[in-house]
Amino acid sequence: MIVAEVPLKVTLFGEHAVVYGRPAIAFTISQKMLVKVEESDRFEVISNNLVVRGLRVLLDSYTVYSEEAKRVLRYVEEALRYFGAERPVRVEIESPVEPSVGLGTSAGVVVGTVAAYSRLLGYRLSNEEIARIAHEVELRVQGIGSRMDTTTESLGGFVYFSGDGSVEKISPCGLSFSAGYFRRVRTTAETLRIVRALRARREGLIDKVFDMIKEITDEGLKALKACDEDSLGELMYMNHALLSLIGVSTAVQDELIARARELGVKGCKLSGGGGGGLTVCLEDERAKSLLKAFGANLIDARPTDTGVIVREVLT
Repeated sequence: MIVAEVPLKVTLFGEHAVVYGRPAIAFTISQKMLVKVEESDRFEVISNNLVVRGLRVLLDSYTVYSEEAKRVLRYVEEALRYFGAERPVRVEIESPVEPSVGLGTSAGVVVGTVAAYSRLLGYRLSNEEIARIAHEVELRVQGIGSRMDTTTESLGGFVYFSGDGSVEKISPCGLSFSAGYFRRVRTTAETLRIVRALRARREGLIDKVFDMIKEITDEGLKALKACDEDSLGELMYMNHALLSLIGVSTAVQDELIARARELGVKGCKLSGGGGGGLTVCLEDERAKSLLKAFGANLIDARPTDTGVIVREVLT
């Protein structure tokens, strides 16, 4: 059995703007997804906690009624097809969080499947090669999206994505975060389409918003390198306000973040695709208590510097 350990990720700056050529910053956290691949006499995908409890699907003949299940299957199938699906395999996915909450679980499925299946076939891909292939697979499935999630989870650590396509790993000093997620009312793909439609109607205005998010992200890079928590937190609030302006946030997240600011929490914002999902704050007991009070599911948001790890397990 080949096992891929994929760290989940948090987006710190640049959501949605990154899809339109602006920079973004994301980082991996301690919570990991496991994708296990082993040879079988038929293609099979199992996930007991990512989609619906007890899900078991045979890829050669299946009927799936859950939209989440269909999405996971499309990612797995496309990742296997990339390598020609040379051998029938059993793919088992274990996730510590619910799907589609802004932590990059969809990207984790792709990264983990690419990493584990390629190793089963005898390839020794670098983390950079895994990132490139995983993004290509993701685009084949959803048609639009940035490479931020797949690259961050492949490489690990704090990663800055510039507008020109280059990637820079950052080494901030000892920052810590609190984070929690709400059930989403829209998927990332749906939110991407909403933003794209808004930009089609108001291109000039929306591009100005994206340019402001770019400036915030670049200032955030400076704050991270300087370990300037005060500036970082101020920029987080500003980034959230702009995401709310283009309809990405929800009323609950807006209320939570406004309350956090009133209480003096240094920084707080939505993270990821929006429409619910993840909210991240600079580490603060008030932030953690506030997330709990609003009904968020708390996660372990401790940053990690490790990307996807592939190992062989004897069965």
